[in-house]
Amino acid sequence: MSYLNLFIAVLIAFTFSLTANAGTTSVEGGPRTVIQAMTTVIIEQPTSTNLHTKIVNASGNAVIELETEEASTVISVAGLAEGTYTVETIDDNGDYQEFDITVE
Repeated sequence: MSYLNLFIAVLIAFTFSLTANAGTTSVEGGPRTVIQAMTTVIIEQPTSTNLHTKIVNASGNAVIELETEEASTVISVAGLAEGTYTVETIDDNGDYQEFDITVE
C-alpha cells in the first residue's frame, strides 16, 4: 500500500512539474487555454470554431500563422529560436486572447 501511495505522489509531482503555461479569459464563445510542452503548444477551445492563430516573437514578427476549426490544435515550436513568444488567437466573432510562452 505504501508503494502505491509513493507512486501516486511521484506521479502527481511529475505532472505538475512539467513546463506549462495556461491561461483563460472569459469571453463570448468560450475561453481558450494554451498549454506549452517541450516542443509543442496546444490550444484548447470548448467548441470547434474557426480560429486564427499567430505566434509572434519579441520583435513583433509573426513566426507561425495558421487557421483551424478544431477544438484542440497542436503546433510544433521545435524550429523556433530560444526566447519569449506571444500566442495570439482570434475567432470569427472577434474574440481575441493572447498567451505568453517561452521556448528553451
